Formats: sequence, structure tokens, C-alpha cells
Amino acid sequence: MIKRIVFLIFIPWLAAGQVADTMITGMLDEVLLSDMRPVRYLPWTYQKDTLSAGDNYQNSVKNVFDRLTGVQSFNGENFAQDVRIAIRGYGSRSAFGIRGIRIFQDGIPLTSPDGTSQLDELSIYDISELDVVRSGLAARLGNAGGGAISMKSPAFKRGMSINTRFNSLGSYDAGLTYGTSKGKLENLLSVHHHTFRSKRDYAGAQNNTLYNKTRFSVNNQWQLDFINSLYYSPEGNDPGALNANEFMSNKYQANARNVMFKAGESVGGLLSAVKSIYSPSENATWITSVFYRKRVFTGRLPFEAGGWIDLNRDFLGINNAWEYRGFKNSIFTLGQSAEYQDDRRSLYRNLNGTKGSSTADQNESVINLALYQQWQLNLSGFSFHQLLRYDHNVYRLADHFLSDGNQDGQKKYNRLNGAFGIGYHFSKTMVTYANISTSFEMPALNELTNNPTGAGGFNTSLNPESSVQTELGIKISPSVQLECSAAVFYIAISDQIQGYELAATPGRTYYRNAPTGSRAGVEMAVKWQPAEWIQADINYTFADYRYTTFTTDLADFSGNRQPLIPHHKLNVNLTMDIQQCVMVQILASSNSSMWLDDANLVETKPYSELNFVLSSGSKLSKRLTIGLLGNNVFNLTEYSNFRTNAAGQRYYEAASPMHFGVFLKARLF
Repeated sequence: MIKRIVFLIFIPWLAAGQVADTMITGMLDEVLLSDMRPVRYLPWTYQKDTLSAGDNYQNSVKNVFDRLTGVQSFNGENFAQDVRIAIRGYGSRSAFGIRGIRIFQDGIPLTSPDGTSQLDELSIYDISELDVVRSGLAARLGNAGGGAISMKSPAFKRGMSINTRFNSLGSYDAGLTYGTSKGKLENLLSVHHHTFRSKRDYAGAQNNTLYNKTRFSVNNQWQLDFINSLYYSPEGNDPGALNANEFMSNKYQANARNVMFKAGESVGGLLSAVKSIYSPSENATWITSVFYRKRVFTGRLPFEAGGWIDLNRDFLGINNAWEYRGFKNSIFTLGQSAEYQDDRRSLYRNLNGTKGSSTADQNESVINLALYQQWQLNLSGFSFHQLLRYDHNVYRLADHFLSDGNQDGQKKYNRLNGAFGIGYHFSKTMVTYANISTSFEMPALNELTNNPTGAGGFNTSLNPESSVQTELGIKISPSVQLECSAAVFYIAISDQIQGYELAATPGRTYYRNAPTGSRAGVEMAVKWQPAEWIQADINYTFADYRYTTFTTDLADFSGNRQPLIPHHKLNVNLTMDIQQCVMVQILASSNSSMWLDDANLVETKPYSELNFVLSSGSKLSKRLTIGLLGNNVFNLTEYSNFRTNAAGQRYYEAASPMHFGVFLKARLF
């Protein structure tokens, strides 16, 4: 089966084509929840962001996400842990990768059925736009739908271009994109290599990606997209975190245990997907996507027992949606999705970086079956949007390591979620909206199998997280040059999932439930373009996230603030196009202090960050773009990542000091 999928990756781009204008082209753009597009606007907090040339030549996507309203992003310099992203607190518990929010690339989910996402299979060059919904969307997306991010790859375009980058720390990129077209077929191929280096000892990574998408217009009513990718990351070292004394002594040193056990990872995999959009009439559209992902992972954690991990993952799914627009001023949608995830997880002793004897061997699987419905109506200035979804989830564990007994297990989670949004258009320039939605988040497979009792099998004491979110917002556009928006929200949470470490296994995170919690926040954003050549994007986020009740055997955390969430966060993104000769982008951010533990005993200092990009404009050359980057200018930020509730109070990972880079993009034809 895998050979067939690999074969499919290379076949489509051998032919070339151009899609003619059809009835469906432009009607169903590849944006977040295109089939959820309302008659006039989306009554949830929604933001679109287009990446600039400077964004694509950064070390990672961390800065791209972190500048968005209501979004917190860490860990741009430890590729073994991956970028960590949180939206309104959803996902902040993740020790590595992304949890609690849904991630898509060209409409295909990166988020597996257990709610985990990784971005190491993507190149930053394969992201051109971001669509972000910050409101809860479990009623449309299911598990881990506290928010959603949809990434769009560059548009189909004929010709070849090369991308290169090098910075003063030793990181570099090299790659090319190649677009062809002929008749009803068009194709875009992207191949890139990324090598990362930082100031920290034992910190480095490599990543190789191939991404290919093909579009074929069967006729005026039917469009097919074929998406295939390969990725391989042979190196992803984990320098670990330091305690306060170690950080003050030498913040760029690696954790001694991480070096001794050669902590890190290597990973590879592939994707093969087909999307179909069929409109038999002006009033009806069928949207179908079928995909398969393969992931092969080897990880080394900084302890012996079970510190070597081999993971082989198969993830496949199908989604069908029928959209009907025959009723006046409304859209009605029915949908179905089915996803299956199977992880073969084998644990071994980590003998100072070499593979030892087996300690566990098991198959962990998740089956998700879902039905959803949505209805949208526009009536006399009002917009109504209603969502309903039922999910049936089955977790299974099949134990193949029987020397310590049979640890087979099964858990079932059935959930019904709903959402309702209403908006009112006071005028063409002013809209208010309100919504209420329910969300749920199942424990991820590794969260269930990381059992703090030391026994095998599932952690039976860990329950799914549930929440109810209410939101009120306003959008004002008094002129083409000025857009303003503000939103207030309140989230009530039950069984909030939080992570912690044990001294015996530093670097392995275990999980427990906080019975109740609350999140209250305010988000404001302004986009101002006083002249054609300059634009300022400013956003501010206020967050008050607390445990309402949370008692463990050792302490009472009730009333404490949730860790890793700054009380205040401000971002300023200034872009200037000077006579189409020089493009300037300045990105500044400021974060207030954050707690790093549930007990609220350890707090970070407030910190800021300043980055800039200078690049040549189209007037100098339309085929060649050269640029200069500056990161962490004036060394305003000391931290790249934090680890909460860490054993030995090793909370801190240092950011590289001020460094510079150069980049070049050449369009050959």
C-alpha cells in the first residue's frame, strides 16, 4: 500500500495543466471551513494573515503564530519538541507539539483523532496564508476544537524559483518550487532542505520536505485536488531545560542528562490525499476529502527505563459534506467524517543514547465516527449560524509485552456538541456578534499511556476535558484605511487536563485533571494604513485564566492562575514599501510575566522581542529578491521555551542572542 502511495506522489507533476474558470473556482476557496462560509460573514472570531517574504525565511513558524491576537506560541529553537501553539489557553498544556486546537494544510487535517498535531512535516516555504478561528469549534471539528488554524500553500503558478537563506548562527535553507500548467491540469512542486543551529549547546536539527499539489478540472462542475508529500528529519536534538541557577551560570549550556542520554528524535513520513468539489447545480455542492498519513518516529528521552521510543503511526480518514443553498438567504450543510489512527509504540531502555532491552510493546488506536449539521441564515441585517455535531470515539490498547501481565484496555467517549452565533449589521462598516459553543478534548494517546502509577495500560483516572465558551465582539471599518475589532470571552472548563513531571523520570510528562477552571479574556486589534506604502497591525490580549477547584494529594491549587499564559500580550507589526524599492517589516512584542507551575511559586520576568526584515522591492528586480533579517534585536528576550511543573524546577530554555541572516529568492522562469 505504501509503495502505491509513494508512486502517486511523483505521477501528477509529470503532466502539466492550467485550470480554466469554472462555476466552482473562486466559490469555494481553500480557506478554513470553506463549507462553513456564511451568507455574509462568520460570527466567530476569525482572522486571515498573509505571510510576507520575511516570514518565510525565519527559522520556524513560531513568530508567525505568536503575533496573532489571542495566540501564544513558544519553542522556535527546539525542533525535538516542535512549535507549541495555544489559542485562548487551549493547547498550553502540551509538553511537545500541538494539542487542543485543529490544524489543517490545504484543507487536509494535520491533527490526528487523538487531538495531537506536529508541524515537522511542513516547510515554512509551503505556507502562504493563515486562517485562524479563535472561538470554540468542536461543534464543527470535533475533538480538540478549542480553536482552528488552516494553512494554505502558495497558489498555482508557472515557472521555477529557488530559495536560499543563511544566518550568523549557522542555520541555512535551500530549495526550489516548480509550477507547470497545461489544459485542465496544473501542478506545483516544492522541495526544501532546512538545517537549524542555535547558540545553545547540543541544539540542532535538519528537515527535508517534498510537497506536491495537482488540480484537475474535470468539467465546469467538478474539481479534483491531489496532494502528496514526503518528509524526513534525521536530526532533532533536545538540549533540555535548565533550572534558575544553571540558567544564570550559563544559559546556553545543555541539560547534562539530555547530553548523556542523547535526547532527541528522528522522524519521517508521507501524505497522500484527494479532495473533490462537485457542484451539480448552483444550489448544491458535494465536498469530499480522503487522505492517508504515515509517520515513523524514534525518540530518546533523558532517562533509562522506557527512554527509547519507536513509534509507527498510520492515520487515515474521509470527510463528506453536502451544502445546499436552495433556501432563500441560507445555507444548510450535512456532513460525515470517519478517521482512524493506529500507533505501534515500543519502549526500550535508553542506555546513554543506545537502544537497550524492551520495556513495553503495544498497539494504541483511536476510531472517530462523526455526524454534523450546520445552518446559516441572513435576515434583515441579522446573521444566524447554528452548528451541531455528534462524535463516537473508541480508544483501544493491545498489549504485546506480556511479561508484566496483559494490559489490554479500551475507552469510549461519545459527545454531542453545539454552537449558535448571531450577528447584526448596524451598517456596512459596523458589525456586532455573539456566540456560545461547547467543546471537548480527549486525552491524547501518550497522555493516557504515560501512567504515573508505573503500571502499564491506560491511566484510568484521566478524563476528557469539557468547556462552554461565550463570546461577544464588534468589528468596525470606518474607512478602507482603518479596521478595528474587539472581543470579550468567558470559558468555563470541567476536568481541565494539565501536565506535570516526576523526579524519577525528568523529561516525561504525566497528566491529571483539574476539576473546574475559568478563562476570561479581552482581545483587540487595529489595522491602519495611513498611506499606500505603510501599514500597522496592532493587537492586544488580556488573559485571566484560573483553576477554580484543583486539589491533589500534596497541594491545593484552587484559585491559582494557569501557567504559561501572560496576563498581558501586545504585538506591533509595521510594514513599509518604500518606492517599491525596499520592503521593511518590523515586528515587536511584549509579554507580561507568567507562572511556570500550578502552585504559582515560580514566575518569569516580563520580556519583549524585536525582529526586522529588509528586502528588495519589485522596482529593483521582479525576478530577484534579496533581504536581511535581524532576530532578537538588542537581546530583549532571554527565553525560547518554558517547561511547566518540571522536575528539579528545570523550567527554562534560552533564546539565541541577537543574530542576523541573509536570504535570496530567484525566479528563473
